[in-house]
Amino acid sequence: MDKDEKKELLSVIDSGWFTEAKKTKEFEKLFCDFTKSKFACAVTSGTTGLFLALKALDVGTGDEVVVPDLTFVASANAVVETGAKPVFVDIEASSLNIDLDKIEQKITKKTKAIMIVNFNGRVTNFGRLRNIAKKKNLKIIEDAAHSLGSWYKNMHQGTIGDIGVFSFSTPKIITTGQGGMIVTNNKKLYSKCMQLKDFGRKQGVKTNMKNSFDHEIIGYNYKFTEFQAAVGISQMRKLKKRIAIKRKMFKQYYDALSNLDDIRFLETDLKKITPWMIDILLKSEKQRDKLIDYLMKNGIETRIFYPPIHKLTPYKKSINEFKITNEISKRGLWLPSSSTLKDREIDYICKKIQSFFN
Repeated sequence: MDKDEKKELLSVIDSGWFTEAKKTKEFEKLFCDFTKSKFACAVTSGTTGLFLALKALDVGTGDEVVVPDLTFVASANAVVETGAKPVFVDIEASSLNIDLDKIEQKITKKTKAIMIVNFNGRVTNFGRLRNIAKKKNLKIIEDAAHSLGSWYKNMHQGTIGDIGVFSFSTPKIITTGQGGMIVTNNKKLYSKCMQLKDFGRKQGVKTNMKNSFDHEIIGYNYKFTEFQAAVGISQMRKLKKRIAIKRKMFKQYYDALSNLDDIRFLETDLKKITPWMIDILLKSEKQRDKLIDYLMKNGIETRIFYPPIHKLTPYKKSINEFKITNEISKRGLWLPSSSTLKDREIDYICKKIQSFFN
């Protein structure tokens, strides 16, 4: 962040109004314009966004939601928070998205929705997914936390299913510290999300002293602040530049490291995809861990992939059916990916990785 965010924040302080208002509406409009979605609803985090999206779709106790096994735990936690059960499905090795060949066998009479996770901006075959959902009368939720600046055909990711959710936590391509955005083209779902995040307060009427406590449904306090919106507005102005930086960074890493036999890059169409992080696959967990240690000794931090959800303590279950997730999670590594990295710093990282293998 720089002077632009400071200027926007000062304008909020000077205004004297700090809970969501004009700045939040401006941020939501900028987000709609960029993603070409009809409606956007700013919330406190990507996690609360997923929860509200599920609630807006009437997912609750006794329901099931299909979720990929390789994702951040927030995806599954949001399902549990509604009272529903997450049902995990293995991933496909090519995109690290949910395996459509295995999804139908996990659908039961209790299944209400499919949550997909666009892993690092890569997507599954949406046409086929839609056919499955239509046949089984299911809703599609996009966990698009990795997807800002990534498209599928001519549609921005997050806008392809019934409802999508983005994250603005600090590592993302734009950040408001914490925060999230729900997008949809369905006015009814949008109105439900707006009501749910505002204590269940009646929407669409001018608030006055007589109706300000008119709570039609049980709701929550997941409202944005004008401070977050001010930062988000400034960050949105930098988004196109950051998309270019991220794509250039991926190519720089790819050009330097793809000739190494021990490293595999996933297929990434840089005309459509903006990688949130630069991800590589090593040949084994042992090799990956040795590389992590070697890079750390040279002042280079990395991050392992998420562990499979089914291995986390709250979700422990049989590992036999998650062959690809188990394998990918052990071998996956995210390399330094900050948009502030200089070319010479990326060159240094690549040279250290080359020296490790040589």
